[in-house]
Amino acid sequence: MQKRATQEYYFYADKISPNEIILGKDEFHHITKVLKISTGTTITLTDGRGIIATANVQSIEKRHIEFSNINIERIPESLNKLHIAIAPTKNISRFEWFLEKATEIGVSEITPIICSHSERKQLRADRLEKILIAATKQSKKAWKPIFNPLISFNEFITGQNISGRYIAYLGAKSAHLKNLIHAKENLVLVGPEGGFSETEHQDALKQGYKTVSLGSNRLRTETAGVVSATIVAMHHE
Repeated sequence: MQKRATQEYYFYADKISPNEIILGKDEFHHITKVLKISTGTTITLTDGRGIIATANVQSIEKRHIEFSNINIERIPESLNKLHIAIAPTKNISRFEWFLEKATEIGVSEITPIICSHSERKQLRADRLEKILIAATKQSKKAWKPIFNPLISFNEFITGQNISGRYIAYLGAKSAHLKNLIHAKENLVLVGPEGGFSETEHQDALKQGYKTVSLGSNRLRTETAGVVSATIVAMHHE
């Protein structure tokens, strides 16, 4: 007899196919040791790449779980894509907060960038990937944001061809981001606490980026990232 989990749990799988579901070590431990979900329970899973599945826990082995009655739904990726390139904050917990909120809002891609005024130039990518997975599960998303390796500002801006390219820059009077969004694919550059340097600003303009304002308030880096994401998301609703 199948039974639903008393609480609707949402899990992350490394692979989902009609015949097999493969869990990572962390998720296996969470299901079997933390939540102690029993056989016969039907749970929901995603692979973060557009697949949501319900499956019945058939048996729990020493290193894996056997699933049955796997039902798959494929969720199309949104045509409205937002890429946020952002300087990681000195306090890593604030950057992790940004990753959580960006996932909830529906940001499709995130690239951490190193700028002239950056206070953090190293990241634990494995730790941040876990934050993204947790946020994907919490918000019950089918798509997890792509998280790219840390890259220098100048190297990053020269390799982008998205039509809607913007740089949030404090040192210039410019139109609000909400008034400039026209493309389905958008990229917003968000600088560190000290902002982008004037040289970085000019280099971005030479690469076809448009200067934008996020409003009259001075925002923390992580807040600016969330505001950017929210503005674009609301425009596309």
